[in-house]
Amino acid sequence: MAALGAGFPVELRRRYPHLMPEDKVLWERWIVRGDDLPARVWYDVRVGHAVEVESGQPEWMKHFAEYATRKRIDIVGAYGNDYVVFEAKPFAGMVALGQLVFYRWAFAREYGGGRRVFGGVITDVVDPDVAPIFAGLGIWVVEVGLGGQL
Repeated sequence: MAALGAGFPVELRRRYPHLMPEDKVLWERWIVRGDDLPARVWYDVRVGHAVEVESGQPEWMKHFAEYATRKRIDIVGAYGNDYVVFEAKPFAGMVALGQLVFYRWAFAREYGGGRRVFGGVITDVVDPDVAPIFAGLGIWVVEVGLGGQL
């Protein structure tokens, strides 16, 4: 079982590893709002398989492939003994849904250690076609901006 490390307190920072500027805005809106925030967070959590490097290649190449080619979860939050894997997307639609289905499964397999793992999307707007699927799969939708549906 992989280890997450100590994580970070939930606080405004200059930079959050892996978050794009539009994702950073969403995350910071939620921090400022201050409701239902996790106790601790981890950024840029890698899951899944790395691209295989041919045998005989230098060790640095193997490390680079491990670092660069695994899938990356935006934010993982701790809530008591549970984890929530979060994807930050200005528009929460099918892309976010697909990412969260995979991330939740992969994170539970690699880091869960028997703990419950949930999915969450931090967003401005939810796709009305996908909203009932988020709800049906137990994916938490955190609306921090425009809110509502298109």
